[in-house]
This record gives sequence, structure tokens and C-alpha cells, in this order.
Amino acid sequence: MKIKILALSILFLTTLSACQSEYESTGKHSETATFTEQVSKMEDAGELPRLDRTDTVAGIDADDNGIRDDIDVYIGRIYTSEEQQKAASQFAKILQASLLVNKEDKIAVKAASIANTKAITCIFDKFPNGEASNNESVVQYILGITTNTKIRLLEYVAFDKALDGTVISIPNGEVCDE
Repeated sequence: MKIKILALSILFLTTLSACQSEYESTGKHSETATFTEQVSKMEDAGELPRLDRTDTVAGIDADDNGIRDDIDVYIGRIYTSEEQQKAASQFAKILQASLLVNKEDKIAVKAASIANTKAITCIFDKFPNGEASNNESVVQYILGITTNTKIRLLEYVAFDKALDGTVISIPNGEVCDE
């Protein structure tokens, strides 16, 4: 039994040292550069959306419609149905507003949360499960691309924290803005 443990330990250490030598020879910097180059190539090819990475919460919204321009382009390219584009845009707009809301103003935070719940419910109405873009993946993806920088993610976490202790119910009636 002791021999088996000793043999396995030696095998593990040999494998670990081989991996370490390979990692040291490639260098961390070259791996990071390669990853960055891969992302850039995927963005150039249209496989990934080209996201705004400015160091601001708001990002660039040249047309002033409440949605970052990069997310507008993504929604227009990915969702072909007009009603699905409107639902995704409604969620992107309220999500962006949630990042910018004054987290100390409990009434404004609650209003943003209610609008957020309506927008998510609208997505669940317009994106049936079983399709390539099902409702949950749409919500998660738009959330992911909206909070694509550290400062934006921290603002989303602050918004979420400002909602601690609140109760939100599923809205009745019309949930889609358009």
C-alpha cells in the first residue's frame, strides 16, 4: 500500500514539474498577448461583439437612446425579430439605467428594479425556451456585455446591494414598452 502511495506521489510530482517547466518556458506575458490577439481576431471576424471598454460606467451612447452603442449594434445583429430586438433593447436600456442610478436614493433604486423586472418578463414573453436564443441566455448575455468592465460590474453589484431587503413581485399586465 505504501509503495502505491509513493509511486503515485512520484508520478504526480513528475507531472507537476513537467507542467511547470513548460509554463516557465512559454512565459505568462506571451500567453496574455496571445489571448488578447485571439479576442481581437474574433471581434474583427464578428464572432464576438466589439465592446466598449472605456473607463466609464456610461460608456459611449452617441444616439442618446439610453443604450451603449456597442450593445445596440449587438442587439441589431443577433436578434432578427423586431419584437425580440425591442425586448432586448428594453432590458439593455433599464440595465444601463440601473448602473447609473443613485444607489442612495431608495425610491429610484426600487423604481429601477421594478422596470428591470418588467423588462426581464418581457424577454421571457418574446424569447420562448427551445430556441437558440432562449430567454435566460438573452438576460445573462446582455447582463454580461453590459457589465464588461470592472467599474461597470462594481456599479451593478452596488445596485444589487442597494436592493437588499426589498421585495419584488412579478408584474401583471403589459410588460413590454413597445
